Amino acid sequence: MLTTYKEKLDAINGMVHDVAKKVLNAHKIALSSFEKKDVKEFEAVVELVKSLDLEAREIDNEIVKTIALYGPEATHLRELIAYIKLTNEVVRIGDYAKTYAKNISRHIKNEVEFTQIDEYIIQLHQSAIDALEVAFEMLDESDLEKIEDLYRKVLVEESKTDEVFKLFEKELIANLCTDLAKLQDYLSVLATCRKLERTADRAVEVAKLFIFAKKGGRLENF
Repeated sequence: MLTTYKEKLDAINGMVHDVAKKVLNAHKIALSSFEKKDVKEFEAVVELVKSLDLEAREIDNEIVKTIALYGPEATHLRELIAYIKLTNEVVRIGDYAKTYAKNISRHIKNEVEFTQIDEYIIQLHQSAIDALEVAFEMLDESDLEKIEDLYRKVLVEESKTDEVFKLFEKELIANLCTDLAKLQDYLSVLATCRKLERTADRAVEVAKLFIFAKKGGRLENF
């Protein structure tokens, strides 16, 4: 029996749900692992996202086949195009989780002193996760007013992430001035945590794509 267009759209939507859930869980596991300073648990993050690139290509291929077979109307076509761009963002977010997990576990193994900066890293990671969660909520929402409200919430969470990162950077600089022996360690930790700040940036890009999918217009205007 020939798959209906609605079934194809539902299947693609489900695939997008799966990869979104995967990258969100990867970041949550990474945060939990850091809080416990459990180096072994970070391996689960790398394992969780290792097939993301392949899954993203599968989604893109399904979208291309759907467009070719069914010639969707403008609204659905816009949504499918947004999904193609979305898979690229999800892969980036997964890469950030993987890089963060690998690097921060190395810092822990090297016995970097986290006492004064623990709170900043945890807040930074939590605000990035919050931004992702709100952005992915838009996937299940059809009401434009609610979608726009979620978009504004993502912007707020991303702004929080920027502020925490600035405070974190300031704290590290203050520590560097008093203990130059920790210079390389602290600079490496800062570079690692930049991935969390960029995760929130990518959450905004995801939210923009959902706005484009539901509202239309020119993508660069969002």
